[in-house]
Amino acid sequence: MQHLITVLGAVAALASPDTGVAAQQTGIATHAPVAVSTCAVTDLIGSASYAEFGPPFSSRALQLTFVNTNDTAATRVTFDVASGGAHATITDSGRFTKGAQIERVFGDLAGARGDGPATCTVTAVTFADGSSWTAQADRTFHPDYSRALTVEQMSKAWSDEWNRISPPVVTGGG
Repeated sequence: MQHLITVLGAVAALASPDTGVAAQQTGIATHAPVAVSTCAVTDLIGSASYAEFGPPFSSRALQLTFVNTNDTAATRVTFDVASGGAHATITDSGRFTKGAQIERVFGDLAGARGDGPATCTVTAVTFADGSSWTAQADRTFHPDYSRALTVEQMSKAWSDEWNRISPPVVTGGG
């Protein structure tokens, strides 16, 4: 019993926040060193009301606002942008010091669709001192139900498939 208490005491001491040993051993960052405050995709549509300006055009733009929360200045930040079921990767380069609010508009956002809210996730950051941070891959399954069949459609599909693979037995003859 005394050995069990000794082992439990050692585990508690190693995991205590005072020593920082547990944090050093894992080395897993749970929060990105850059915080996103604005992320929106907007459709920009040019008017064809004046012939001299050419045909109408459509372009998508991303409005993105972020802040470096790390003590070291960031020089490159990469984002995964999800909008309307599509993803795009955006990388911004510069010198982003701690606490400075960075506001950007990225034009002609290929892949993203729709107006309004989008999801911008920080995937990688490179710092001025040469260090870098990379997000852990999200291994969670995120199903897209936007194209799912209704219960009635699924029931009919199963019924049709059952009838196809096991046709009714025809008897008779005479």
